[in-house]
Amino acid sequence: NNKLVARGEVVVVNEKFGIRLTDVVSAAERVQHLR
Repeated sequence: NNKLVARGEVVVVNEKFGIRLTDVVSAAERVQHLR
């Protein structure tokens, strides 16, 4: 749906990929983007 819910970075641990979330968008900000 192409909506921003969080920001993060890709990490590699023991040759496996993951995502480290660095910032989660607030509920108010998510609702504002729905309009």
